[in-house]
Amino acid sequence: MGQQPAELRPHVSARHFLGAELRCWRQQRGLSLARLAALVYVSPDLLGKIEKAERTASLDVMSRCDEALATGGALARLRRFVDHQSAAQPRTDASATMPTRFMVVMEILPVGPVDPDAAPLVNSGGRSRLYALRGGRGG
Repeated sequence: MGQQPAELRPHVSARHFLGAELRCWRQQRGLSLARLAALVYVSPDLLGKIEKAERTASLDVMSRCDEALATGGALARLRRFVDHQSAAQPRTDASATMPTRFMVVMEILPVGPVDPDAAPLVNSGGRSRLYALRGGRGG
């Protein structure tokens, strides 16, 4: 008896959507992972990981899947979309970002000029104010 296929979550990301579409086309054509893998010259394990969004498919593999599944190029177009979405994601490595900390200050200010270097980001009519401290320094 075969394994129960993993539940896919196409709404999570472009890569998940590509995997769900690959599975949908493969099942519509009545092909197993092993049979499609043999047709496109990759391992069934790789195709399974692509379907579950555990691996990113190459454009070449998706083009071969398009040909084997007669999708009209749908999977290769989705693969390009995955590239576009990945490029649009902000970098998250620590060297690329400097943290911003926030400080809430309760104070009463006298009427008069305000120091422009300490101008609040949010002024709530004399109540709490929100300041952004650049560079993540605590105080």
